[in-house]
Amino acid sequence: MAEQRRRLEMIIEGTAAGTWEWNCQSGQMRVNERWAQIVGYTRQELAPITPQTFQHLVHPDDLARSNGLLREHLEGRSPHYDSLCRMRHKDGHWIWVQDRGRVYEWDEQGQPVWMAGAHADVSDLQNALQDAANMRQRLQSVVDASDEVAVIATDVDGVVNLFNSGAQKLLGYAPEEVIGRVNPGLFHDVHEMEDYLRPEADADGRVPTIFEALTARAAQGTWSHQWTFVRKDGGHRQVQLSISPLNSSTGSRIGYVGMAVDITPLLEMREQAYVAAEKFTGAFSSAALGMALVSLEGRWLDVNDALCGILGYTRAELLEADFQTVTHPDDLTTDLAMVGDLLAGRRDHYHLDKRYLGKGGNTVWGRLSVSLVRAPHGEPLHFVSQIQDVTAQRQNSLQLRESEQRTRVTLDAVADMVLNLDRHGLIQYANAAATRALAGEGAAPVTGSQVQDVMELTTEYAPRSPLDVAVLLDPESNAVDLHSDLLLSVGAQLLPVDVTRAWLQGEDGQVTGAVWVIRDVTQQRARQREARHLAEVDPLTELSNRRGFEAHLQAAITRVARTGQSASLMFIDLDNFKPINDSHGHLAGDAMLWAVANLLKHGVRDSDIVARLGGDEFAVILAGCSLKRARRIASDLLESVRGLTIPWDQQRLGVGASIGIAAIGGSMNVDEAVAAADAQCYRAKALGRNNVQVEAPLHGGPDPLDSAEGEGGEGGLD
Repeated sequence: MAEQRRRLEMIIEGTAAGTWEWNCQSGQMRVNERWAQIVGYTRQELAPITPQTFQHLVHPDDLARSNGLLREHLEGRSPHYDSLCRMRHKDGHWIWVQDRGRVYEWDEQGQPVWMAGAHADVSDLQNALQDAANMRQRLQSVVDASDEVAVIATDVDGVVNLFNSGAQKLLGYAPEEVIGRVNPGLFHDVHEMEDYLRPEADADGRVPTIFEALTARAAQGTWSHQWTFVRKDGGHRQVQLSISPLNSSTGSRIGYVGMAVDITPLLEMREQAYVAAEKFTGAFSSAALGMALVSLEGRWLDVNDALCGILGYTRAELLEADFQTVTHPDDLTTDLAMVGDLLAGRRDHYHLDKRYLGKGGNTVWGRLSVSLVRAPHGEPLHFVSQIQDVTAQRQNSLQLRESEQRTRVTLDAVADMVLNLDRHGLIQYANAAATRALAGEGAAPVTGSQVQDVMELTTEYAPRSPLDVAVLLDPESNAVDLHSDLLLSVGAQLLPVDVTRAWLQGEDGQVTGAVWVIRDVTQQRARQREARHLAEVDPLTELSNRRGFEAHLQAAITRVARTGQSASLMFIDLDNFKPINDSHGHLAGDAMLWAVANLLKHGVRDSDIVARLGGDEFAVILAGCSLKRARRIASDLLESVRGLTIPWDQQRLGVGASIGIAAIGGSMNVDEAVAAADAQCYRAKALGRNNVQVEAPLHGGPDPLDSAEGEGGEGGLD
């Protein structure tokens, strides 16, 4: 038994097959090392090996079929289990595996216990079968899909058994009208075949059939000839027909195949070519462009009148010379190199701007187009040259380049940044100032970059929100025009700039790009801020004046409308201030106003706006502050004003204050908000001065949280 086991193991090893045993009831599974090697593993790497190991490795599309075959065998409906499936190799690719096995042990109830089998890599065989199937499919597809070549096959008796789509297109018959029914002689022109077959008659005068005559020609190999085919609708087509014999693998003749190519268009083209040649002769002579036929050696074979006019030579003078003689020496090498490329087949034609030596000693710039005429078999015959006089155009181009050079030097000398962009934001030109600002001193040019990749525009209002470049490139957008506070992000620095856009248009009037001029306005903005500061600040108290107050109040109204956050407006009118001016003079009054302003600034938050509206009237804009909280702030300010005194002429001067408070609404305008707070301030004065009055909240009624603040001469809510 040991010897038999050894021999069995050697046989299995020699076949490179993996083996497996499976306990159908317990799930225990044993495999040899080769079983694991087939999928690129060792048994140790796959341990523990269970039926789930197999299911994990099998391709999902094959698993159900494999399980079905296994179930059929276990239920006794098949003598053995035989499955072809794909398994994933350790390297990640799929291999084909032939898995065979059967049950060899049953329990007392007749249920399978142990099952064994072999596991073989059949990827090479499966791939070969697939390649063969693919090849057959490709060959069949060529025959089925080719509608430019008619393929007709027959048996040895001449009955058609293949009629492809090309034959159907050429002859107009459906396959079912031909296959198994007719002889291909049906498709030939009767009169043409009669003339062809008459000399083929034997001694008895018998003339062979069309099929007999043509297949006799092709008995030993392929035979081709031009024929006239007659379509089902009676139309005639000229075809090149090739007939070949078909033999079986044993060499016996099984039929013939004919392949017909419709050459009617080719014959028509030849006729058209003849007509075109006649037309070319007329066009050559009368063309406005200079035209010439040039030999392979470079001699003029023929020239037209236009070329003589361009170069200044007579026709006879040119025909005595070659093109090398009238070509400028500096351009001759390039011209001859391209001629060599034409002759070597490296190019079909070439274009070249070159200089000619005119008869009068002048230099003529010509735009040369050359093509090579070849014979039907490919040998070169002569050149056809077209020459356009572009001397004036070259001079204009030179002047344009000089003008562009002057323009670029000028633009590089200006301090403003200048960018030329296409419609999609690609930088086509950037002057020196733009290159330095956007890329840095000595950096590579930004030409060819997308503008959004090298620069970013924001605003002082929202410095962290870049403007959309796509909008800036839209001629219909006024996104730039709406902003007087643009910032250009240069590294970590934000540079105040103005941007001017001019649109470039093509001949059709469509916008093709834009020119941006970006100017550094740092100093201008600083002067504007200084002027704004002088215009909006009260010089005595250094608080906002009425103009500045109204601007801040409008901003607060806008913020309330946008965010829904509450805000309050406080009006303060000093009590007993006029007697100070009357008794002690305006200097004393100014000192008192300065002291009150200082008290108000330090009595509110840094985010609140304190303003002097004129005389002894002040206002405070409390952002994010409800009426309830504003009243508490006003109470504290009132107490501070009550306790404020300033020394003057050995006296201490003091004032009181009447304070009115109103809510700032998002739907208000500036005048409405001012009127609401002023009305409450007027109430405070009417109720005896030196108190705080607050407008009633929208829901009406007193606020119980504010009831304690009615003390100290302050009025409650109405």
